[in-house]
Amino acid sequence: MLACTHYPLMLQQIREYVPVQVKLLTQGEIVAESLQEYLQRHPEIDQQCGKNSRLQFFTTDDAADFDEKGSAFFGGPVKSTHVSM
Repeated sequence: MLACTHYPLMLQQIREYVPVQVKLLTQGEIVAESLQEYLQRHPEIDQQCGKNSRLQFFTTDDAADFDEKGSAFFGGPVKSTHVSM
């Protein structure tokens, strides 16, 4: 089970070193399916969700690095804001 958020970026490289008979599971697919099933069981949640939302990204790390890697996940430009903790 690949449960860390950066593993999907490395999935092809990981597959090169894992025996063929080993099935790799990624958390993204599992979480997405679970959320879809949950939302189908709880249609009232849809009424509580805003329809005119926007994505905001905050990082304690390097914002430019986050933007580059985040763009790979979202398939388009990502602009984050650096925050100090």
